Amino acid sequence: MNNEYEYVVNNSKYVTIDYDKLDSFIKEIKENNYSHWINNFNLNITEEEKILLCFIIESMNFCFWKKPKWIMEYKGNTFSGSNALFNSIIKEVENNKEFLNIDYLDKLNQEEFNKIFESIEGICPFLDKRFNNFKEVIEYIKNHDFYNELYSINSDIELLNYITSNFKCFDDKSNYKGKTIHFNKRANLLVNDLFNVSSKIKNNIKSVSNLFGCADYGIPRTFREYGILNYNKELTNLVDNEKEVKHDSEMEIEIRANMLYVIEIIKEKLNKRNIKVNSIELDNIIWLMGKRIGHNTPVHHTETIYY
Repeated sequence: MNNEYEYVVNNSKYVTIDYDKLDSFIKEIKENNYSHWINNFNLNITEEEKILLCFIIESMNFCFWKKPKWIMEYKGNTFSGSNALFNSIIKEVENNKEFLNIDYLDKLNQEEFNKIFESIEGICPFLDKRFNNFKEVIEYIKNHDFYNELYSINSDIELLNYITSNFKCFDDKSNYKGKTIHFNKRANLLVNDLFNVSSKIKNNIKSVSNLFGCADYGIPRTFREYGILNYNKELTNLVDNEKEVKHDSEMEIEIRANMLYVIEIIKEKLNKRNIKVNSIELDNIIWLMGKRIGHNTPVHHTETIYY
């Protein structure tokens, strides 16, 4: 168990956990059919190009709650939110053979970048911030011995630290009552991406079992709807009325940390039943559960680049 998240749980004012609801929730967890998103696309690209693609996508994979939601049509399918972003980039990879050339990407300007998403309807929030993150990633990769650095890493935690140390846009942490709380939502996703798309990295780091879940919007809402997470009156009023919960506020930190703490408890309970699952896989399973059940309450609204 992560002591940082436990510290937040023990000091929380706005969020509480109903531990009695966990066992009934666990009964609804279905078989783990986890499949990485790269498997949804038939991309004829090299392993190093897949690594670059993962860095690009995860650098801008944040904040999709604004209305109207992103919508795009591609190959006869309709995609929204994060799927619209993913498919916009995949479309560019498929239609622009230069897109995964680092020299080409290094010269890409804001106007050219924005055109990648021109088929999206609805509000495309924070395109300037997504562009800044993208350029930070490309600049580092171009100017360092990037792939050799990656291939020298021997554990998931070492890889996570490499990402958060060298890419500021992935360094997702907050200060809570005098203690630094590391969330690193997109960095965790990226480590899992690299593990799944690179045989070299998978062989080196062996597993992603030391990672935690991904503190975002969707899973706290699912836990709340199952009665596992409860918000006090002040936070309930903000969330249910779709008012902003400020980034780095105690409210936001408590939502994220309590969510991650619950995932770890569920994982421990499953392990005691000989159901082996890591936190990233469990996170994905619960996220998909939330998609399946639908929702009666909104997500909390926080403007941030970190999730």
